[in-house]
Amino acid sequence: MTDRSFDTIIRDATAGVSRRTSLMSLGAVGLLAALAGPVPAEAAQVTVEKKSHKNKKKKCPPPVDQCAPQAEECTALLGALCAGQAECQDSVACCSFLGTCRASAFVSCLLASF
Repeated sequence: MTDRSFDTIIRDATAGVSRRTSLMSLGAVGLLAALAGPVPAEAAQVTVEKKSHKNKKKKCPPPVDQCAPQAEECTALLGALCAGQAECQDSVACCSFLGTCRASAFVSCLLASF
């Protein structure tokens, strides 16, 4: 790929996005990441089994939905940040992607709404 073709691709990709919109989007994503905080992981308990129980199959615990609270926090945060701004209200709908652990879709939706 030559320098000219790369520059053309970048110009075409960023034609509809202003610097202010880009910075607002990145700031909102950074703020959400800071407020969400790290998700604690639970360590599995190691048990010593007797030889007679060696062939028994272990049952897996039911999955824990760790992404659902993120959607609620995102909706509350963006709702407060976008109060009174009609064009910003569309970004609140993007929070539904966080509820299904689809962060990349959330960021794409957020950038598209701005």
